[in-house]
Amino acid sequence: MSQARIDVWQDRVLSIARLGRVAVHAHTGSALLVGIDGPFGFREALPGAPWRSVEHLVVAPACLHELDCGDTLMGVLLLTPGQVDHRQLCEHAELPAFENVHVLGSPRRRREALGAILAGELPEEELDAWMTRQVGPPPGRYGSDARVEEVAVLISRQPELPWRLDALAARTGVSPSRLQHLFQTELGVTPRQLRTWQRLREVTRRFAAGENLTLAAHESGFVDSAHLSKAFRHFFGIAPSRVLSGGTRVCVHAPRLPAPDPA
Repeated sequence: MSQARIDVWQDRVLSIARLGRVAVHAHTGSALLVGIDGPFGFREALPGAPWRSVEHLVVAPACLHELDCGDTLMGVLLLTPGQVDHRQLCEHAELPAFENVHVLGSPRRRREALGAILAGELPEEELDAWMTRQVGPPPGRYGSDARVEEVAVLISRQPELPWRLDALAARTGVSPSRLQHLFQTELGVTPRQLRTWQRLREVTRRFAAGENLTLAAHESGFVDSAHLSKAFRHFFGIAPSRVLSGGTRVCVHAPRLPAPDPA
């Protein structure tokens, strides 16, 4: 069995690993956290917020928080950047979408499934089906505003390019400040944050293909490995080497093509 595993889809990422202490960070999309073999410590990054011992929770996009996982094996499912997937998850699980944190009930079934995933016991199609049962299908879009969607798709398809806010705004016929506002309203993140998230996903894909972290960082648009490390810590609270190492199995899932129309 691998010591850790990462599964990468077009936007969603599933990580199974022992994370230890995780510094303050915020995700671009919803995060579903499961303590696979025990509880873990969670705290929102708010003045006076207490540490809580939990086993199973959902954290909303942009919610600053920190973790103390100790030696607990963690399953972390990161959803599509923005608010669309978060709202869908909340509807799927009958949770109020306006709360930052939802502490859930017993994760027994999810623990069993995550253990089987780490052991490589679920074929790809079964894993895709399990994901859909847990959080719903991928939403297929980032935002409802066509201008936001156009720019988000453009960035996500080529995150390694040095996209400038003024050039992106010119494509949609709005000012840079207006585009920035639309992005933050629709997605909860800026164009730069979306680009960084997609670059981190590309680093993981290249690492799975056999590239070392330095080369993967450069080819994904980071100036060097130091910039990769800074971005990784900002979004995940840990160094990339904590999960992208020789003991980690990384699986990249190709986008599912629609079934052909019957003749």
